[in-house]
Amino acid sequence: MIYEFWDVRSNNIVTTAESESEAREMLNRAIEQQGEWVVEFLMLIEDDPESDSFRRIGIGSELLAYVRDAA
Repeated sequence: MIYEFWDVRSNNIVTTAESESEAREMLNRAIEQQGEWVVEFLMLIEDDPESDSFRRIGIGSELLAYVRDAA
């Protein structure tokens, strides 16, 4: 699995993580450093290249709940 952060305005990948825990850590750091607004145009997906499928984990403020639910 690959975890991809996308900018929904430009439809470009911002960065990737190799695990879900790494993606959560990256998201937590970004929120701590830049504030909650940082997720406004961000989407996180879980990409499974082996099965050629993906799952949207969250977009915008959904990512705040995603981080809080893990705490």
